[in-house]
Amino acid sequence: MTNAFADTDIDAINKILNRSELSKTNYTLYIKNISKRNKVFSYNEQKAFNPASLMKLVTTYTGLQILGPQFQWKTEVLYKGALKNKHLYGDLIIKGYGDATLTYSDLSEVIEKVQQKGIQHIHGNIIIEESFFGELQNQDFIDDKKYRAYNVNPKSFVVNQNTINFNFSIENEKINIQTFPELQILKVINHLKFTDQSCNSWKDNLGYEVDTKSNVTEITFNGHYDKTCESKDIDLSVLSANRLSNGLFEKLWKIHGGSIEGEFKNTYQNTTDALKFYEHLSRPLSLVVRDINKYSQNLLARNLLLTMLAENNGNPITENEAGRFAKESLMKEKMKLDSLEIDNGAGLSRKAKVSAEDLGFLLERAYDSLYMPEFVASLPNLGIDGTLKSRGKKLSVAKHAYLKTGSIQNVSAIAGYIFDKNNDVKVFVFIANDPKANESSKIQDDLIEWTYLN
Repeated sequence: MTNAFADTDIDAINKILNRSELSKTNYTLYIKNISKRNKVFSYNEQKAFNPASLMKLVTTYTGLQILGPQFQWKTEVLYKGALKNKHLYGDLIIKGYGDATLTYSDLSEVIEKVQQKGIQHIHGNIIIEESFFGELQNQDFIDDKKYRAYNVNPKSFVVNQNTINFNFSIENEKINIQTFPELQILKVINHLKFTDQSCNSWKDNLGYEVDTKSNVTEITFNGHYDKTCESKDIDLSVLSANRLSNGLFEKLWKIHGGSIEGEFKNTYQNTTDALKFYEHLSRPLSLVVRDINKYSQNLLARNLLLTMLAENNGNPITENEAGRFAKESLMKEKMKLDSLEIDNGAGLSRKAKVSAEDLGFLLERAYDSLYMPEFVASLPNLGIDGTLKSRGKKLSVAKHAYLKTGSIQNVSAIAGYIFDKNNDVKVFVFIANDPKANESSKIQDDLIEWTYLN
């Protein structure tokens, strides 16, 4: 590879970088024209930085390589005992294989089909079996907002990403709160007050406290809701994963006309001597990687990383082990990833690291890979969709860049592909780990625009 550093290029890029308030040791930039195999610019490219959600690029690329774009997660319904005239005299078993895409409507469809096939009345227990991942050692939350959807920990069986949707609306000068799905084990207490300021920071102005009493969880909303907000939604994980999945299953089973005599039990032991009755399949990985990258879905990314190891007869136990498996798999492909430290598939971590050069190399390898179309299509298109839908609309590069963003406190990053005005493809990586990092989006946009035009 030859380096094509032109003085004018260096001057132009440095001029943009010098406008930032970032410390010069706290950011990295890597730009390479992969059509011409020329490096355009690099700075701090071998230093490892926390990439935040850019780690999803590693996870989704590795997932496509190991599992293939056609891979589908399964959820099995099994039973033990005697089955007669739609009555099961025994236990119904739900076995999860890591499908984090399973929704309320998916579960409803599963239950409806199971009942149509011949199990409606259960004279035994419902057993949720999670031996596929086993009992994971959950990581600490990335911040103090433990009920937010992005902080949900991975599991073998999870419904609705273990969240309830709370909708806030204003009717007759009152703030209404509706939940979906509705559950008897969840009670909402509304102590919100109106403000006349702005709706921009409505989530920050929203306070909530969660308390479980007996078998009912109460969520009390306090704080303020602005009159200009109209209708807003937030997904919160206020019930434990077991309580939510069990509550949803029981509700839907009865809605579809079934009955349950026994109890709900959760186990991490592999079920033996059970007969498979029904199998639900997720959408293929080629589509799921779009949810992961375009909308930065943390739980999907974390479950994907664990699935790679579990599908290869590994026992995840911790996400660190799954991360090591992914890195070793990539290194076997002779990929240069010495800097990579991956402790969960979402980058929701203070320990995750990668250098801009190594991440750029992965992006270059991905563009030359068999599954390039699936991978590139999974990235947000600047000014068009995903997390970049509202960004860069007035720039010349709009529509011509497929880039993944990453952001946690003191970390701001963006990386992917720019299809420049000369019809060349460029790999672009920018990562800042700095107290001013979250104020660097204008610098990032200027660098992306320059990369497109030059």
